[in-house]
Amino acid sequence: MRQKIDINDEYNHRLDTYIIEEDVIQNINKSEVLDEEDYLAFFENIDLEKISNDISKSSSEINRLLRNLDSQKRPILLSALMICLYPKDSGADFKNSYSSWNTQTIIRNIPSTIGDVLESEGLDKNKIEVLTNELTFIKTDNDLKSTDILKDILKELEEKVIPLFKEKTSYDIIGKFYEEFLRYAGITNVKKGIILTPNHITTLFTDLIDIKTNDVIFDPACGTGAFLIAGMNKLVDEIEKSHLPDKKKRIKNIKAKQLIGFEKSSTMYSLAISNMLFRGDGKSQIFNEDFFLEGADNILKNLKEKPTIGFVNPPYGGKDNKTNPTKKEIQFLEKMLDNSSRYGIIIAPLSTYFKDEVDRDRILAKHTLKYVINMPSELFRPNASIHTAIAVFETNKPHNNSKVVFYDLKDDGLVLSKNKGRTDVLNKWNGIKKETLNKINNPKQNEDFINLVYKKIKEKDEWIIQAHSKTNYDNLSEKTFEKSIKEYVVFSTKLKLDLIDKEIDEITLLEILNENNVSAAEILNNNSEDYEDK
Repeated sequence: MRQKIDINDEYNHRLDTYIIEEDVIQNINKSEVLDEEDYLAFFENIDLEKISNDISKSSSEINRLLRNLDSQKRPILLSALMICLYPKDSGADFKNSYSSWNTQTIIRNIPSTIGDVLESEGLDKNKIEVLTNELTFIKTDNDLKSTDILKDILKELEEKVIPLFKEKTSYDIIGKFYEEFLRYAGITNVKKGIILTPNHITTLFTDLIDIKTNDVIFDPACGTGAFLIAGMNKLVDEIEKSHLPDKKKRIKNIKAKQLIGFEKSSTMYSLAISNMLFRGDGKSQIFNEDFFLEGADNILKNLKEKPTIGFVNPPYGGKDNKTNPTKKEIQFLEKMLDNSSRYGIIIAPLSTYFKDEVDRDRILAKHTLKYVINMPSELFRPNASIHTAIAVFETNKPHNNSKVVFYDLKDDGLVLSKNKGRTDVLNKWNGIKKETLNKINNPKQNEDFINLVYKKIKEKDEWIIQAHSKTNYDNLSEKTFEKSIKEYVVFSTKLKLDLIDKEIDEITLLEILNENNVSAAEILNNNSEDYEDK
């Protein structure tokens, strides 16, 4: 019997959606019509929200247990205990027995179990020693020795955290723990030059270029391994979607040979090891090396499979001098591009794109700048408030005054939530990402000269949209005009005092001006002259 369909029926073509969680049925019906990709992304977003919630709860509990332990030692201990719980034969004795052991037996078995697990996974002894050397404090810390804290943390990790790795996601679980540990200790990552990359940005990097199944992903400042995880997942997806033979063998090769990372900090290195371990390998080519020293050069020289794609979120605020020997962001960019045969992508403070003119011109003499995407100022909140942009390069091809797409992504759809940071609770990011990719890949059809500019650039030109866009007068009023002038005065004042990349509020800025005997009259007079020149 054929049923007549009324196209005006409000329930026609609607898909009701439910999830069952802990025996509770929850209606998550979406009123708008979604295509297949968006519908699946909606479920992925639910998973990410759950992971974020679970990590926040577990990190809160672990921080409570470790409240008397130095905040920098907490992530090292977390990494070590997770490796001890690795679900393979090499760690089976520890995993199956720790609940019946006393504290001294647990402490005695941690270093040997780490050695057994990592040796069985192909890590050489030097790499293993980096981690075990960081753990000497567990033998002397009174709280760890005289209580059941270690056993309680192991139970929390085994029951609440390790199961999260079963989800196929690029979410940086260990990185999130690291942020939470620092936040509970009242430390923000930006103070140490470390700003961990948000999950949606690591996956965006993999969508900005065409990644092939034989690409080798490289991160010269890999931190907890977030870009390597995103790159690994993208490569695995490409193989699974292909008609290639021996898919399992190819995926195994990705994890063993197509991911390369350097990390200078031994703490971050240990976190990357455990992070990648639970992703099914990938850690054998992560090195505890400074990208700018001879050791890293020798490793790159001797690799059989060289990097083809570089991803980096370098330490911010480098000065490359005796008092602050951290290399500048532009130096990370140039060396990464020089060592990647196809593409390189960086996210860095805006100053990277208009300072260091000589370095930028030298880069364009060797590599082609394709896109620069300004990111929302809230991107790294609550850990930092800093204006950043993503730049995409095609390597080993001189720029030669080519056209560049400049795009201003004012809003990524994420919102700041208490205890969870910025999350995609409204499920907006997938649509915003699709729109962004469409616009930068079709710049002629989308150029509006305000939010998107498609323009040739040459030597000495700045790499930011602000230098090339037109002013939008549509919503101009006396109030917005005054606001713009005030913002310009603050910006130019911070620029002159070399404070442009510093996270400071208005009160702190006033204090700095007072310390330097700079009066309001001088600021207004100097800036008015600058404004007239413009």
